[in-house]
Amino acid sequence: MRLILFLVCTIGTLHKCFGDESPDSIRTQQGLMMKSFMNESINPCNNFYKYACGNWAKRQTIGKGEYSFGVLDVITKKVNKFLEELILFNNYTSTPSEKVQSILKSSEVKKIQNYFSICREQKKLEYEPYIKAWGIPGGWPPLNSSWSNQTFDWLNITAQLKLIGVQSLIDVKVAPCYNNATRNKIYILPAKFPVFKPSTYEENPFIKRIISGFISRPLESFGLNELQIGKIVSDVLTFEIKLAGIFPGNSQQNVELEEMTLEALQRLMPDIDFQRFLNIVSGNVVNKSQEVTISYRSYFRNLLELINGTEPEVLANFFLYRFCLQINTIGDVDVFCRDEVITYMGFVLGYVYNLASNDEINNEDVKTIAHSINRAFQDTIRNISWLDQDTKDEALVKLNNLLLKVGASDDNLVFNNIQEEFTLIELDPNDYYRSYFKLSAFSTRKLFRELHKTNKRSESNYNTAKVNAFYDSARNHIFVPTNILQSPVYNFHFPYSVKYGALGTIMGHEITHSLDATGRRYDSNGAIRSRWTEQSEEEYLNRIQCLAIQYAKYTPSSLNTSAKSIGRNTLNENIADNGGIRQSYQAYKDWYVKHPNEQETLPHLNLTNTQLFFLSFAQFYCEMNAPAALFLKTLTHNHSLNKHRVIGTLSNFEEFSKEFNCPVGSKLNPATKCRVW
Repeated sequence: MRLILFLVCTIGTLHKCFGDESPDSIRTQQGLMMKSFMNESINPCNNFYKYACGNWAKRQTIGKGEYSFGVLDVITKKVNKFLEELILFNNYTSTPSEKVQSILKSSEVKKIQNYFSICREQKKLEYEPYIKAWGIPGGWPPLNSSWSNQTFDWLNITAQLKLIGVQSLIDVKVAPCYNNATRNKIYILPAKFPVFKPSTYEENPFIKRIISGFISRPLESFGLNELQIGKIVSDVLTFEIKLAGIFPGNSQQNVELEEMTLEALQRLMPDIDFQRFLNIVSGNVVNKSQEVTISYRSYFRNLLELINGTEPEVLANFFLYRFCLQINTIGDVDVFCRDEVITYMGFVLGYVYNLASNDEINNEDVKTIAHSINRAFQDTIRNISWLDQDTKDEALVKLNNLLLKVGASDDNLVFNNIQEEFTLIELDPNDYYRSYFKLSAFSTRKLFRELHKTNKRSESNYNTAKVNAFYDSARNHIFVPTNILQSPVYNFHFPYSVKYGALGTIMGHEITHSLDATGRRYDSNGAIRSRWTEQSEEEYLNRIQCLAIQYAKYTPSSLNTSAKSIGRNTLNENIADNGGIRQSYQAYKDWYVKHPNEQETLPHLNLTNTQLFFLSFAQFYCEMNAPAALFLKTLTHNHSLNKHRVIGTLSNFEEFSKEFNCPVGSKLNPATKCRVW
């Protein structure tokens, strides 16, 4: 009965799994759940991922429109369900605090509820109402038989797409200066698209089929015939492949950055009106004396050449395809509308979630775990033989200066800022489509209001409704959202072996990002100013090359792509995975020395406390994938596949092999291991 109860809780309709149950009951349920995901017939030394997660897929189902489903998806569904009931439907089973009730009655929440309501009223989301509400002059070739290239303005449409959050040709962001993190600056960059190299398209026909499907879906809804659709798909796909050919490499270590005024940039590249582009996106807050940083200027020269050699109609159809990708016309409308609210108004939802959860989360316990992992990392740095003392000192200063934030702040100042921001959001209470464009544009232009503000490392503006811990290199700051602090990642009554194995390795991962291939280039205050010696840097590069080679070997043989590129693309995350588990494990061992009499195992699991640490780590990565998702993740993600994150990390960690008595030469205990930190 307890197992059934826990599995219902895991796939989740409740905010928290355990409610007011006793510590013993919580531990029993956690043990039952962890056991239910395992396949104990698998030798852990051969495939620890299957040993830990072999029955995960039997306990879950992939929903409509989903391609994968893992632990973070379980938590996200629980969080979203809670937010729906509390905020969007005012349907909650227990009475919220007076402060939460007051906020739920506020005009800010009413605005969220109204937007959600008019979105849901659409019943079915279709492309054409969006396109009509967007109102691009001249329209689009598939929808306008009299379309003329005389009115076509590629730069305007590129800017209009960026304004509503769609990547096409040019990207822009407002972020801390790379050499002075207290100031913000405009960065002009290649768009975060496409993600493939030209050879990837040619060598993997299924990639072409998937993208062709994305291009053709809206065209079919417009009523075009097969011949018309086929030509547009061919032209747009050809353009995308050419575009992929001019994109800079996906290097995680060296980025080309040039600082200059906008006027100076225009003199260098007069054929792209960057000032007009920026003013469309920002709402006319930029003048020619504005300082900007341009990344990969050679890309923009090549882009102009590509545009000049492409028919305007092909460009227009490419832009239409990029826009339509933003619109989900297949899945559940309620889910789509809820996700939009979380994307654009998540700072309010996260604030309310934090308030509603505060009584159930022991932030001090979480902070204690994080600080112990940071101390363990500092001890590791002190004892490393391959770093010289000057570089050690630089790294230790950075770790000493690292800030940790758990959850959204619940002080009145935060909500005052939210209220001030919400007064600027103008929505049409009776027109979802117009409101969508206003809200998405507001979200983009909000960044430009930060342009002339002084940054304080202790302040942040994260979307706390999203289930995602992360490291901010410009602030040397780790953020752990309240919503991730629930089963199976954390409960105050879990053994610390489980806490350090799951939550601890997550936080260790984020702390290690401060010294990954990119993070190490930032100093303790977030400026790009590395003081590593040449000797230490050379040794570091040799060590991360070992990881790049190791993870490249995990590329599926059926995938026709460069394994080396896969190893490089995931390098920073692999560094963080490998370092994070080591630091968390050491911190747990230090804790256990001080608490030798604590009950550190779980009922129903015949495992030692340290074996339980490794099981907890591995089960955080349990997931199931549709076949296409495995290929797309391998090609596009900066994380390795979850099974490789587990196997790759543990096969490098000698303590794991000791705990499970893995013989040298077994898959999880190779004779040669990679280690950075």
